[in-house]
Amino acid sequence: MTYFSNLGRRIPFEGVRVFNRTPSQYYKLTQPVLDYEKILERLKQQDMAPASFSIKDFNSAAQSLFETISSDVNYQNLLKGVHVPFVFSETHKQSDLGAAVEAQLLPSLQKSFNELFPQSHFKAVLQSDSKLTSNIKLAVSSRYESFIEATQKGTVVGWFFPQALQEFDVDSQRSQMASLPQIQGAQVCLSGAIDICAAMVGSPNLLISEEFYTPILCMSAYEHFDPRMVLLLKAYGPHLEFWCMTQMLTNTTTQVSEQWAGGLCVYVIV
Repeated sequence: MTYFSNLGRRIPFEGVRVFNRTPSQYYKLTQPVLDYEKILERLKQQDMAPASFSIKDFNSAAQSLFETISSDVNYQNLLKGVHVPFVFSETHKQSDLGAAVEAQLLPSLQKSFNELFPQSHFKAVLQSDSKLTSNIKLAVSSRYESFIEATQKGTVVGWFFPQALQEFDVDSQRSQMASLPQIQGAQVCLSGAIDICAAMVGSPNLLISEEFYTPILCMSAYEHFDPRMVLLLKAYGPHLEFWCMTQMLTNTTTQVSEQWAGGLCVYVIV
């Protein structure tokens, strides 16, 4: 069975809800330049990577993981899509997922983004008086609990694939994880706030493009206690915004859009 297309996108199957069986590619990302030294420097500045973790360590671990993915017949096509490396180690053990997003992850992303784009704004919008603290849990099928445990045990090196689930609705982004096989030599999870923010702290230009309209990145491993709400990162021209917003089109129908993209993260502990 082939799980990913030659665009690096999960191939839709019966039971999932997608905007198009074949993606339109109207909303797209440009593969960022992989300057490992600069990526690691930004992550260290935001206290996401250990000070002792060297560029040699990062380059070696990222390349080894890349080769692991490329040698796995089930996952090698993922690398045909946009892929962003990152490092993360949990130095602030915050048990409240929503509080960590507000107090740690978003401020770190804002600092890294505004250092690269000082004339652009970064803002967080919590729609309908929604709150993050004490209101976020992990989606059951996301495999994200294992990712969080890994960041608390050691230093995680991973690859973020932001468009692996583009045009899938949020429920399908979550449910498709049940049919994804394990990957030999690494672990895979649905993307959530930590891996997405870490990848974008290291590569803060990911969503900014003068050439294309870029997709909205869904943090679908994170589930709000109000099931109508979802967590997103999106660009408005040169600006970057985080939204906790409703996914409801009607009282009973959720959003399915060519612009919304779920991500996958493949990672190891080093």
